[in-house]
Amino acid sequence: MKQVLIVLRGAPASGKSSIAKNLRDFGKKIIWLKVDNFKDFFSEVSEEALSEANKAGLATLNYLLDKGYSVIFEGIFKNPDWANNATKLAQQKNIPVFIYQLSCSLKTLQERDQARPGIKEGCRKPLGDKTIEFLYREVESKPIANTIKLDTNKLSIEECIKTIQRHLN
Repeated sequence: MKQVLIVLRGAPASGKSSIAKNLRDFGKKIIWLKVDNFKDFFSEVSEEALSEANKAGLATLNYLLDKGYSVIFEGIFKNPDWANNATKLAQQKNIPVFIYQLSCSLKTLQERDQARPGIKEGCRKPLGDKTIEFLYREVESKPIANTIKLDTNKLSIEECIKTIQRHLN
């Protein structure tokens, strides 16, 4: 099996985690690395803390690539440099990179935010319409070159998974 880096970028509730969870396969050495998980290591949400979280994500990505894993590197990446740095890291190791930009309408994102797992049970709070709109605009206004667009309004999660899987086989 060939080693690849798949970068999944998109606003919150665009489908990144749902897709990545279904692509991971430890037996095939396909790992899901969610950059947002590193944010909890820091005590505050600031640009500096976000930068440090992304640096931690890149260090972990480097380790996983060195161990021979294919990685689904998932994040909002409101600063495109964070995704571009991951791309450069993989390219230095001669590992193919495929960047997917997940998108859908702002209205759909806001509706999905209210329906995320754990919200009805009270285990999780929605991000809220203003936060979703802010992050949506940040992602949409700062494109990354050579991305493959996936419209999760038009395509089901299963269709997106099949599209991305072709790079993992």
